[in-house]
Amino acid sequence: METTCLAIESSAHTFGMAVARRAGSEGKHAGKIEILSNCIAKYPSLKEGYIPRKLAEHHARNMRALLEETVSKSRLSFSGIDFVAYTRGPGMGHCLSVGADTARALGSILGVPVIGVNHALAHAEVVRYFSGATDPLVVYVSGGNTQILCRQKDRYHVLGETLDMGIGNFLDMLGRSLNLSPPDAVGVLTLAAKPGCNYVPMPYVIKGMSMSYSGMLTYAQKLSKDGVAPKDICFSAQETAFAALCEATERALCHAQKKEILLCGGNARNKRLAQMIGFVAEENNARLCMAQDQYLGDNAAMIALTALQMVQGKHKITKDLNLGVVQDLRMDLEKITWE
Repeated sequence: METTCLAIESSAHTFGMAVARRAGSEGKHAGKIEILSNCIAKYPSLKEGYIPRKLAEHHARNMRALLEETVSKSRLSFSGIDFVAYTRGPGMGHCLSVGADTARALGSILGVPVIGVNHALAHAEVVRYFSGATDPLVVYVSGGNTQILCRQKDRYHVLGETLDMGIGNFLDMLGRSLNLSPPDAVGVLTLAAKPGCNYVPMPYVIKGMSMSYSGMLTYAQKLSKDGVAPKDICFSAQETAFAALCEATERALCHAQKKEILLCGGNARNKRLAQMIGFVAEENNARLCMAQDQYLGDNAAMIALTALQMVQGKHKITKDLNLGVVQDLRMDLEKITWE
């Protein structure tokens, strides 16, 4: 018996839909999860940043075309969908609501159950699934989130996290303040990778296994006003921010006594960060667990995969149309009922 899920991801600037299928029955006899389609419509990175209302309007405009593309690429029909999943949180309320409304409408039209999925948990689970990780230390790095977690029994526990802004938001805001192209973390990465960059000392704030980035952003903006070259600022900011995260990761790895480091979230696509976390893993005889780039950034395949795991664990799914969203939903609040 097969179970097929149509999933919607709408936590921020990326509107995604995917279809995934699991062969076999529930529990330990459940088979492999196959991603049949994974499509996105991404709002462009602009100097003004991401305005929630404009993001929501973008998602609503692209909903029908994205749905048709996703189902077409899956080579299935709507009648083959067993349930619909959507991002319940965390994320921007305007964006989350578009995804939730779409899921509720599809569930009603198709007459199938609807299930809400924790976006942060999905980031970790999709990498855990495709990398074959068993009991990793999770380093979750995205725009709004930077956390170091490990699983104990039926939930993830936070060992350390950002005290102010996520590492992705820090790099995005730095890129916009320096008028880079693109004005975001990609612009910072591109400039930091150019030859001939010089390191400028930056504020380095770490408290136990938690870190802070707002002071570094303020200092980087001051350096820019003082005439320091943008490439030197980008290189220095990135190296310092990543070093603090690596120090916290190594401390957490030794504390939790894990032999795997799982790097997930949109900023896991940064090759320099992956290299530095890889050094931490190598020096501590641990394995670095990664996935393809398409599963690291925001995408609906991770929502579909996690939803199928939840159903495998006999999670209750419902046709209740009052399913909502939670902007500040945390990964450590989710009880995990699957293996």
